[in-house]
Amino acid sequence: MQCVVNRRAQFLASHHYSLPELGETENLEKFGRSSKFPGQGHNYTLFISIAGELDKYGMVLNLSDVKQVIKREITDQLDFSYLNNVWPEFQQTLSSNENIARVIWQRLAPHLPLIRVQLVEHTGLWADYMGEGMQASLSISTHFSAAHRLASNLSSEKYSKCSRTHGHNYHLEVTVEGEMDSRTGMIIDLDALNRVVENDVVKIFDHFCVNKDIPHFSEIVPTTENLVLYISNLLKSPIQKLGAKLSQVKLFESPQLWVDYQGNGTETFLTVKSEFSSAHRLAHPGLSLEKNTEIYGKCARVNGHGHNYQLEVTVKGEIDSSTGMVVDLGALNQVIANLTEPLDHSFLNRDVPYFGEVVPTAENIALYISNMLRLPIQELGAELYKVKLVESPNNSCEIYPSDIESTSVITVQNQPVLATV
Repeated sequence: MQCVVNRRAQFLASHHYSLPELGETENLEKFGRSSKFPGQGHNYTLFISIAGELDKYGMVLNLSDVKQVIKREITDQLDFSYLNNVWPEFQQTLSSNENIARVIWQRLAPHLPLIRVQLVEHTGLWADYMGEGMQASLSISTHFSAAHRLASNLSSEKYSKCSRTHGHNYHLEVTVEGEMDSRTGMIIDLDALNRVVENDVVKIFDHFCVNKDIPHFSEIVPTTENLVLYISNLLKSPIQKLGAKLSQVKLFESPQLWVDYQGNGTETFLTVKSEFSSAHRLAHPGLSLEKNTEIYGKCARVNGHGHNYQLEVTVKGEIDSSTGMVVDLGALNQVIANLTEPLDHSFLNRDVPYFGEVVPTAENIALYISNMLRLPIQELGAELYKVKLVESPNNSCEIYPSDIESTSVITVQNQPVLATV
């Protein structure tokens, strides 16, 4: 059974954009203030995603080992450095966000089973690289404030208090993909992309009432699902004219609720975020304390430790033409609450029968949650697409239920049963 594990790292570095074949005026025209020597600095955040089968200890790889590889190969070399000079790769292609992610991949690939390198330059800009030549994606974020009400031809009971006019501070993320220029390392003119998003989306929505001020929503329910579909349609052509492809639009109604759209008809991905607090101990029941300590380190201490777990549940489905929703949100929240309530403020090894025999690593907890949620969400008319469990700011894991073979799926009735993974 495949599991994705994410490990966070950080480094501080400076760089500037300047091509020696161009003069000072040409570089300034091409790169703006970023061309001025000695450049600018960033607090970079790096997310390394690896994938693999869970071993008998409930891990893809020992994250302590992953941490040391990243430190040795990447952060020890880049931290407090001037990127233009630190690695020879940045002599041929500038140290754009996209290209830094690509070079990091190249340096880590011999050591880790990578599936993604994500490099965050700041909260409004990050790049993703997936190991495909010079192909990469770049994401920007912005926000707008708008009012709406969820009501059309349906009874107001369907939307509860959301049938009253209310508002949100929407957070918008736009992701484009394309091929990096071999010299600049960039896939798109970033300033031009920001202008498109500002002029074609933010100015249309910001400080307006969606139902009354945007004709498209006079008859269409302005759910987050329908909003993200509309925004995608607004952006697709202008971004294509900039030489890139719009690959994803993500709209946050709140920090606990967001929708992704990837340009596939009316299919969208709705994510609900929740939290639970649990204690656990990482110790295989068939091993000695000494052996468990060797494998799990301080996580094997006999009295356990705990986390404020953040749980993200993503469901996939078509937007219902009458409700504007992928799934009944109230029912989905109740299904998730029914799952997390027994986990909250518990010692997983002792209080949840499943973890009496299965080591409660983040990977195994996510797998357990996935198997517990699949059927109830299917009964709501949607498909469970992903379960992401954030154990700490540095560690998280993801389970994609559609990737789980039928032989490894836990059949959940009133009580969980054990499965070998």
